[in-house]
Amino acid sequence: MQYIPMFARGEITERECARLIGIQPVSVWRLKMRYLQFGDAIWIHGNTGRKPKNKKYDWAQIAADYKLFDGTPFMSFRDDCADYLHYSALPSYTTFYTALSSAGIVSPRARIPVREKKKHLPRDERPNEGDLIQIDASLHDWFMNGHKITLHGAIDDATHKIVALYFCVNECLLGYYQLLWQIFIRTGGLLPCAIYSDRAQCFFTTRGATLEEQLAGAEKLETQWQKTCNELKIELIAAYSPQAKGRIERLWQTLQGRLPYIFRFLGIDTIEAANAFLADFIDGFNARFAVPAQDEALHWKAPPAADIDFDYLFSVRAEKKTHADGHFIYHGYAFNLIAKRAACVRFTLCLSESFGLRAYINSLSFSIKM
Repeated sequence: MQYIPMFARGEITERECARLIGIQPVSVWRLKMRYLQFGDAIWIHGNTGRKPKNKKYDWAQIAADYKLFDGTPFMSFRDDCADYLHYSALPSYTTFYTALSSAGIVSPRARIPVREKKKHLPRDERPNEGDLIQIDASLHDWFMNGHKITLHGAIDDATHKIVALYFCVNECLLGYYQLLWQIFIRTGGLLPCAIYSDRAQCFFTTRGATLEEQLAGAEKLETQWQKTCNELKIELIAAYSPQAKGRIERLWQTLQGRLPYIFRFLGIDTIEAANAFLADFIDGFNARFAVPAQDEALHWKAPPAADIDFDYLFSVRAEKKTHADGHFIYHGYAFNLIAKRAACVRFTLCLSESFGLRAYINSLSFSIKM
């Protein structure tokens, strides 16, 4: 760009121009003739601004679509394009990464600092589906509105399938009972052989029996969760560290990078709408991420009895007694027992996410109203 115009104006000779540029004299004459014909346009490559014929995907469109899921990891965005933006031909992850990076978008996973972790020997997976499920809950800003709620989850140890998900305001026994109910429904009336959980108070109690309880023959109190699982013949295993149940801990990392951005895209901002969405989401997630078990035999098992009342079993229970006018107090609210005889009656009050409040007297259920 400097010496060819000088040669065209006669300021330097052919040999001097060739020596300064480092090319042959014949090439100097060729460039001079093109310069005299087209001017400075010869320095611009002919393909500048053209779309390559072998370019299949619009990088600008991919970058524009990412704004709909802004903040989600690139791999999650690729799956979202297939599930919610309905791409007819799904580009590879490399294409997504190149398109987004060229637009100046940095992956949220790109700058996570690598910390020195305590070495933890991995536990071998159970060989059969239904042998063991891991359960836990994650408190997170799932709706990206500044308010944290809790997602309860259960994952199969052998196949990495999500077997149940349920949103509640807080981590509670009601949410975990809903997980058991979902598993029972999704497996066609079957239950797992064992459940792996942390040592939260809703699962296990750390308080020993009092002197009166010891005299009555009780060495250690059982929680309602333990009583329910014992009745269903489900083995309970307590984890002594988060790493011990690492499979579901990694599931939370995956879901926290996907669900909030999907909820924002779909306009889901209530617990009810989120729980309704999860049924189809679980099927899609399992189709994408589940792995085959080491042994094809299924180890889900039937309940120990056919006449189990699961509404009663999967509910939080409390022993209550009505006053002379048939009302009782529960958590500071007054309720009335709807029964022929409601005065001074002892009953079991059941609370469930499915049916609300219900009273049980001698295995018979009765309605309750405020």
